Amino acid sequence: MRNQAEVATPTRTYRGETAQARREQRRAKLLEAALDCFATRGVAHTTMRDICSQARLTDRYFYESFRNTKDASEAVYGWQKDLLVAHVAAAMSNAPLSLLDQAKAGLSALYSFLREDARRAHVLLLDGFSGAALPNAQGTQEALAQYIPLIRATAQRLYPRMNPNFDLEMMGRGLLGMAVQVGTVWARSGYAQPLDEVVAYNLYAWRGLNEWVNELSETPRAA
Repeated sequence: MRNQAEVATPTRTYRGETAQARREQRRAKLLEAALDCFATRGVAHTTMRDICSQARLTDRYFYESFRNTKDASEAVYGWQKDLLVAHVAAAMSNAPLSLLDQAKAGLSALYSFLREDARRAHVLLLDGFSGAALPNAQGTQEALAQYIPLIRATAQRLYPRMNPNFDLEMMGRGLLGMAVQVGTVWARSGYAQPLDEVVAYNLYAWRGLNEWVNELSETPRAA
């Protein structure tokens, strides 16, 4: 005879869905509603009730997923940031293995991701890097740091003889900072300039970097 602990407890369902599945659906609705509210009102001016009204859910379900609006804003930021990183990584993985081709693919993916849904620029750039969505400057630096491993992996593939003293993190933060600033200006203009033109502004810096890294790279010793 089996021990009671070994008997699986049946999962309760409602209309064919488990409680966990319904919780996940409610959370997804709240995230989408929060993204709408943050893009329309700004993080600082969005309340829990704004999000619930947009999602057509009660505050009970809001607190099932989030502690407060700050928690919701961080969840929305993380959701969109992860989508962006995956989008950029996929584009770079399909590009030719040269610095400028990799940079162009990554930047094009970044800016197309922002332009295809204007709400993303509000959360990732306009609020995200102004300090409204993230608690302080340290939070912004941590957000930028999420992209450093991608840059490091690409650089190591491109420059296997790179000088070990070359500070990839400093270089990466500088280039990311430029990409963010250009993207912010572009979003505020209503995406007035063509995407290729916006990418080209960034590539000026990448061309200079290409020459610099080549000069600093180790060269094979003569036999």
